Amino acid sequence: MDATMSVLLWAGATGAFGGVLLLRISWGRARRSIAFNAAAWALLVAALACGMIAAGAWGVTVVSLCAIGMALLCLAHAGWTAPRGRASASNRRAHMLPERNEPLRLGRRAGTFVLAVPAALIASLIAGLAVRLLCDRAGWREADSNALMLYSMPLIWAVLLVLLLLWPDRRKQAGIVAGPALAGALVLLLGGAGR
Repeated sequence: MDATMSVLLWAGATGAFGGVLLLRISWGRARRSIAFNAAAWALLVAALACGMIAAGAWGVTVVSLCAIGMALLCLAHAGWTAPRGRASASNRRAHMLPERNEPLRLGRRAGTFVLAVPAALIASLIAGLAVRLLCDRAGWREADSNALMLYSMPLIWAVLLVLLLLWPDRRKQAGIVAGPALAGALVLLLGGAGR
C-alpha cells in the first residue's frame, strides 16, 4: 500500500472515531441537534469512502471496525458512569410460559411456530426461486442469478418473520406467508410454461 492509500485509510479510521463520538455527544444533549447529527453521519460516510478508496472492501472493514470499537468505548463509558437506578428491577415475565392457573395454549404456540418457521421458510424459498427465474429470463449469468437467489431467500424470510410479529391475527399472518408463496409460485408456473 503506497503512502496516499495509507493516509486515506488513517483518515477513514480517524473519521470513523470522530463520527461516532460526535453522534454520542449529539445524542447525549438535552435536545438533539440536527446539525451535529448531520455532521456526524457525513463524517461516517466520508470515512467509509476513504476506506473504500484506500483498500476496497478491506478498507471499509477496517473503518467499520474502528466505528464499532468507538461505539463500544462510548457504551462502556456510559454504562460505567451511569447513576445507579433507584427503582427495583421489574418482576414482569415475558409470558413465555403460562402462570400457574393459565392454560398452556399449545395449539396456538404450535401454530405460531409452523407459520414462522416451515411455512415462512417455504414461502421465502419459492419467492427466491422466482427471483432466480426472473433473473434467468432477464439474461443474467447463471452464477449471478444463483447468488441473488441465495441472498434474497433469507432476506425475504426475515421480512416475513418481522411482519408475522407485527400482526398477531392468524388470518393476517396466513396472508403474509401466502402472499410471497403464491406470487412466487405464479412466476414459476408462468416461467416454466414459457420454456
